[in-house]
Amino acid sequence: MAEQTAQNIAKDACYWIKANPRDFRALMAIMHHQVDIGNPCTKQGEIESYARAMGMTIDVADVFSHNRTLYPALTRYMVMLRPRLARTINFRRSKLDEIDLEEIWREVVNTSTTFLARDRFEAEKLVGMEDVSAA
Repeated sequence: MAEQTAQNIAKDACYWIKANPRDFRALMAIMHHQVDIGNPCTKQGEIESYARAMGMTIDVADVFSHNRTLYPALTRYMVMLRPRLARTINFRRSKLDEIDLEEIWREVVNTSTTFLARDRFEAEKLVGMEDVSAA
C-alpha cells in the first residue's frame, strides 16, 4: 500500500473537520482545557481519558486518539487557529510541515477562516514570545 501524500492527509483532515465541526470544536476544547491546567504535553493516546474527564462522549475522542494520520493534521490546524494550543501540543517533524495547510483548508473547509498562525512553527514562536494570540 502506497504512503499517503501530505496533501491527501491534509485534505482528509479538512474533510473530517467539515463533516464534524462540532467534534472538532470539542477536541479543541479538550486542548484548551489542557493549556488552562498547565499540561505541557498532551499526548495523542490520552485524549480519550481527557474527554471522559470533561464529560464528553468517547466516540468523539476515539477517532482522534486512534487515527495516526488524522491527529498530526488536526493538531496543526488547531494551533494555526489558536496558537495558545501549542503550549500543550508537541509536534514531531512531518511532511505536513512542508505544504501549505491553509490553502488546503480554504479549498475544503472555509475560504474566509482567519488563522492566527500560518503554521505550527509560527504558533510555537508566538507561544515563546508570549504573544497575546498565544495567551
